[in-house]
Amino acid sequence: MTEIRVLLTVGDIARIVTPLHPASSPLSVSATRVAEQTGLPINELPGRRFTVTTLTFEDADGFTLVNDPRV
Repeated sequence: MTEIRVLLTVGDIARIVTPLHPASSPLSVSATRVAEQTGLPINELPGRRFTVTTLTFEDADGFTLVNDPRV
């Protein structure tokens, strides 16, 4: 698993910083997919850290919230 951070969301796009994607060139993924996989609303994604099970230069998937205060 790889740790990532959601930098910001714009509409349905989440811009994420990963070991492959620095803040100057973040990866764009579906914010809806991140929200569905983590149970968080889209407006709460920015600034949060997640792990992903799959990370490539084009996509990330299998999001899990790191340090979930709800559990």
